[in-house]
Amino acid sequence: MKQTDFAKTLTRYLTDFLPGQRNVSPNTIKSYRDTFKQFLAFMQEQKQTKPEKISFTSVTTANIKDFLQWLETAKHVSISTRNQRLAAIHSFFRYAQTENPEILFESQKIISIPFKKKQQQTIPHLSMDQLAYLFEQPDTSTKRGRRDLALMVILYDTGARVQELIDLKVCDVRLTKPTTITLTGKGYKKRNIPIMVKTRGVLESYMTENHLLNNGRQQSPLFYNSRYQSFTRPGVTYILNKYYKQAKLRHPEEIFPENLHPHMLRHSKALHLLESGVNLIYIRDLLGHVSVTTTEIYLKFDTEVKRKALEAAYPQVSNTETPAWEENTDILQWLQNLCR
Repeated sequence: MKQTDFAKTLTRYLTDFLPGQRNVSPNTIKSYRDTFKQFLAFMQEQKQTKPEKISFTSVTTANIKDFLQWLETAKHVSISTRNQRLAAIHSFFRYAQTENPEILFESQKIISIPFKKKQQQTIPHLSMDQLAYLFEQPDTSTKRGRRDLALMVILYDTGARVQELIDLKVCDVRLTKPTTITLTGKGYKKRNIPIMVKTRGVLESYMTENHLLNNGRQQSPLFYNSRYQSFTRPGVTYILNKYYKQAKLRHPEEIFPENLHPHMLRHSKALHLLESGVNLIYIRDLLGHVSVTTTEIYLKFDTEVKRKALEAAYPQVSNTETPAWEENTDILQWLQNLCR
């Protein structure tokens, strides 16, 4: 069967352009791939066009808009997910218009489809007390409990994304002073994260117990499951939720967020640093953000920082007492006394 122009371009985009020229992560490629899997399903179900028959003549601006509407109404995706799908489509058509100049006009119309605005929500995070309750839960008398504690402490102290934690190898850890952990972020960008003394103690004990400091273990995953394989995202989430449920049961007086996911520890680290007065530029570097604009989102939700900033800008108020209004006092006389 002869490949259509759309199939050829999409294949080159996913297998050559994204990994070879853009150097994006495998997870980003999977996300973009899933977008077009959904689009193909939409075209087959709603437009009665089989995947092998789809060409650029059928991928119109109207069909893309119908696809986005279908995602929200039929698949019940959030606005964030809808916008992520649209971002993938924008990226593809920026590439496609250079490979197929004849679709330039239609590509520009598709690229001009706007993202949908969404309501700004609060950033879910844990307070310092809630974090302490969470770290109390693993049974450190067992080997698994000590591993789980080390995993959670490293996830918080480094502000790592869950995939960055999963990808950690023994060679990424430096225990000699200054103690650092090297994280590999989006686009394979590396950053060195200093870790605290207490965290270093927990990590060194875990690595010693599991013989990870021995020669020949440098390429071993830092954290692994019972099959000696790297954790998966669901595996890390399961560990966190197990101890989170225990913490909520043992501390019913504390008002915890409804759910816990790995990224909440990253949010918590950023907000705790901000509350401590750490410069936003340092927090940007710690989190691996390309632009400080991304990091500035935390400023919007740090009420303590807002309060201190308002107090610093608040003018000194005179302590002189304002004369009280008396019912039978002459109004002119009262006004004259007001500013004395």
